[in-house]
Amino acid sequence: MDAMYSLADGAQAMDSITAPISAHGWLTGHKISEEVAAKRIVIEPFLPDHLNPNSYNYRLSPSLKRITSEVIDCKAEDEYDEIEIPEEGYILEPGECYLGATMEVFGSLHYASLVTGRSSIGRKFVTNHITAGLIDQGFFGNITLEIVAQKRTRVYPGMRFGQIFWFTTAGTPLLYEGKYQGQRGPTPSRLREDAFPFGGLAR
Repeated sequence: MDAMYSLADGAQAMDSITAPISAHGWLTGHKISEEVAAKRIVIEPFLPDHLNPNSYNYRLSPSLKRITSEVIDCKAEDEYDEIEIPEEGYILEPGECYLGATMEVFGSLHYASLVTGRSSIGRKFVTNHITAGLIDQGFFGNITLEIVAQKRTRVYPGMRFGQIFWFTTAGTPLLYEGKYQGQRGPTPSRLREDAFPFGGLAR
């Protein structure tokens, strides 16, 4: 798989999407592995040693975007510097806003998921996502991370940076068809594409 789930490949999975799930709740590491093998959860590439008791550790992509806009305008496109993290690491500066991404592609037609930090990263006082924790059922792609550091902190490409977990949902699924479907790498905000209450569409 070239890191992107194919809906054509998933046609059979779609046929079973409304099939009853025998248990409800938060998936264990063993269940995550089973669902990856059954192609009901996509983790590409999948590394079994990244499984936790109730989650999976994702890795930090080498690509970062540092916001350079003097003013962040919710109706405008932001300006960024493109950064590639070298093997010897890159120092995150306090007060700066970075977009990162998972190295892995994640997705599922059958489960919703949440991304969060790792306690080991939190104890370095690095926040690896601000508010965008929910991954909707039907989304496939890299996950963009909103990263800030409290002190000058060196990060490395491919380091285990956070965790993702999956949970069952109740009711007929409303699959994700939003503007970030299939995103690759750190993907800036597309808030400007939303309809604003004053002045019509964002510019």
